[in-house]
Amino acid sequence: MKKKTRFVVEPFDDIRIIGISTGMLDYQLAWNLNKALKLNLVKYKDITSDGENFFSFYLYDAGENSNAFNLVALSNEDTKWVSFSPQTDYLLIIRNYIKDSDYQSLLTKIKSIPKMIFAYSVDLGKNSKIDTILEDIEMHEMEISNEMNKKTSLH
Repeated sequence: MKKKTRFVVEPFDDIRIIGISTGMLDYQLAWNLNKALKLNLVKYKDITSDGENFFSFYLYDAGENSNAFNLVALSNEDTKWVSFSPQTDYLLIIRNYIKDSDYQSLLTKIKSIPKMIFAYSVDLGKNSKIDTILEDIEMHEMEISNEMNKKTSLH
């Protein structure tokens, strides 16, 4: 009898996600988030889940034992990557532990950005699409890291 291989996906611990609805373009939103939250989100190669559709991807890593932030567009000119209810244009993903009070402060600052329609805390337990997105983002970051390591090793 053949053995069946099962993949068990570990839950993503210490992750908070803010859903953002806005009419701003990705670079405008990244600039406003950088200014309001004192981040340094930088645009990297667009992310894809199917090899055909590409979506804007920004990253800011505050270093070891600090938070890492991803800003990911959920749509492009042609298609939506994933649809959320309520309508969500971007996800701001915060990795590593963040105190509830600091998280609420971030959310309040995001809501105060001009042209922000709304921002809300995405419930990871109630949204089945999140795990797949987080896996895609993790793989994309590893790819970016590998490319950066290759460039530095060539110099």
